Amino acid sequence: MFFSSLHDINVCTCKFFGAVLFFTAEAQRTRRGYAEKNREKLCENSAKTPRLCGEKKIVRQSTKMVTGPNFFCHPQRLLCLAFLLILATSQLCLAQTEEPPPTSEPNLQTPADQAPPPPPSHWQWEFTLRNRTGFRLDNPQVFQFSRTSLDVKTKYKISDNWRLTMAGRAMYDAVDRLGYPRNGFFEPRELVLDGKIQKLSLSLGLQQVVWGQADGLRVLDVINPQDYREFLLEDFLDSRRPLWTVRADIPLGQGTLQSIWIPYFAPGRLPGPGDEFGAGESYGLGLLGAANSGPPLPFPMTVRKAKRPEGSIASSQFGFRFSHPLGRWDVTANFFRGWEDIPTPYFNGIEFSPTPKIVFAPRFDRKTVLGGTAATNFGPVVLRLEAGWNFNKSVAVTDFPPETGFRRLGQFSSVVGVDYSPRPWVWLSGQYFLQFTHAPQSELVLPRMNHLASFYIRTNFRRETLRPELFVLTGLNQKEYMIRPRLTKSFGDHWSASLGADFLGGNRKTIFGFFANRDRIVVELKWSR
Repeated sequence: MFFSSLHDINVCTCKFFGAVLFFTAEAQRTRRGYAEKNREKLCENSAKTPRLCGEKKIVRQSTKMVTGPNFFCHPQRLLCLAFLLILATSQLCLAQTEEPPPTSEPNLQTPADQAPPPPPSHWQWEFTLRNRTGFRLDNPQVFQFSRTSLDVKTKYKISDNWRLTMAGRAMYDAVDRLGYPRNGFFEPRELVLDGKIQKLSLSLGLQQVVWGQADGLRVLDVINPQDYREFLLEDFLDSRRPLWTVRADIPLGQGTLQSIWIPYFAPGRLPGPGDEFGAGESYGLGLLGAANSGPPLPFPMTVRKAKRPEGSIASSQFGFRFSHPLGRWDVTANFFRGWEDIPTPYFNGIEFSPTPKIVFAPRFDRKTVLGGTAATNFGPVVLRLEAGWNFNKSVAVTDFPPETGFRRLGQFSSVVGVDYSPRPWVWLSGQYFLQFTHAPQSELVLPRMNHLASFYIRTNFRRETLRPELFVLTGLNQKEYMIRPRLTKSFGDHWSASLGADFLGGNRKTIFGFFANRDRIVVELKWSR
């Protein structure tokens, strides 16, 4: 029986007390009845002492003989019993009015057996074991790579405002056609100390800094150098090379100013001339040779070791990005001054001893990029804009006789993207790329204008365990394309398998046409926890 209010408790108590008083009165009447019967019996059996029949001794003796209702014949005891029962009833009623705790299962342990919950751990761990195997479809039909990697990532909470993140990757390629170390290697991927000092947010250590919103090609995502040993076919998150960076974010009004400083230079990782995606003795030199419409080189060529910037503070890199909402738009303004991650193969003359040779001396050039991004949404439609101007891009020119074969010119790159999700299980994206060089076409080896378009579709089936996707990138003014279908199947919470393909083609003078005979299928098996 449960009581919903104190009024019910009081009613219950009053009824109980009335019952106790009624029971007390009945007990008194019973006592007097027993006394009268005992007196008459004693008077009949004790004729020698009739004087005792009316005295109080007989009454006391008779009451001692009757032990059954003796306790209930004392009003003081009954009142004490009533008070204790009323107090117990009130406590029971109060306890019943309290709502039981919201437990899903009854707790059968006593309070002494219940151990205090353990404190939350300051460590968080993530593990990913993956194998990617690629088979070349064009002649020669061979395995292109079979790379097994183990990624370990951990986060340690130092305090409410500071945390430490560490990540590393151990990798081994059993095929050895892409240019990775033959005996495997370990690569630190992240070692970052994040925290806040009042309103200032700091991120110190080995990390990636991603600017830009384009998919498939980079416009403003030019801070971290890239790994080109698998061309552009590896996910940017895996192909970016992390750098030791100091990053600070400070709020300014409704916006945020992000400042980065990289105290050194680091190049991109390039394949060798004989690797699967090698592009000449110096990376890109083979593409320039294919694009050259003039007579072939009269002499063999030699390429010297690429010249790197000096290891001094003058070679450091820095940048700023200011983000601010503008009406319904999220707008950013970006500036970065750093280094190109691919060396430019400058012509360095002809050597005649012991035999004539054309000499190229690659060198890493400074780059200064100014640009911005903007994004907004119109219901389920997201519009993305991105543009950047590289002030001193090294571009191959047709000067003859060649001085260096390149000239530092301004180059504009931009992308317009539209994302649309008509249903929760389908996502569509389209992009248009425009790039042009600030020089007449007659002075350039490669086309002055470059128009590309991309399309991406991703869907989910069978409760998001089956995910097909397709990415297509094609040239509009040049005959080139890249087509990448993929199908991923999840098994439980930890396992997944995928089957994909990469098709490249077009005019050999274009970047995708140069690797037209590198089509492949890729199988991936991944376990993560």
